Amino acid sequence: MDTLNQLLLVLHFLGLGMGLSVSFSGMVMAGLISKSAPAEQPILARFPPLMSRVGDVGLVLLWVTGLTMVFTKYQGFEGLMTVWQFHVKLTAVVLLTGVVGYIHSLMRKARQGDQAAAARIPIVGRVALFLALTAVVFAVASFE
Repeated sequence: MDTLNQLLLVLHFLGLGMGLSVSFSGMVMAGLISKSAPAEQPILARFPPLMSRVGDVGLVLLWVTGLTMVFTKYQGFEGLMTVWQFHVKLTAVVLLTGVVGYIHSLMRKARQGDQAAAARIPIVGRVALFLALTAVVFAVASFE
């Protein structure tokens, strides 16, 4: 079981890296797009939606490996639910999942030409980054 849990933890960290890479690359790319020539902007704008897929895979990895480890390593939620930091971490992850869903709805609207939706994506992306970092901080506090 230790080998399985080690593999799950590696995959969990991989999912974390994939998820966080979206927020950071999105901020960098937004700055690059805003400073690029008008002819280059549509080409560069193809990158964020593709990176969003990387984040989606990362989020799924986090959920699958996290829930699996709860049962393979900690024998269920019972012991973890007494740790208040775990409640904060889990709340941040649930909220993050909702925010990612909202970003996807904004992306759909932006593809249809809704400029207001497109303008909200970077702001909501910062909320997603804050929630992801909150989850990381409280995961460390929960499992130290």
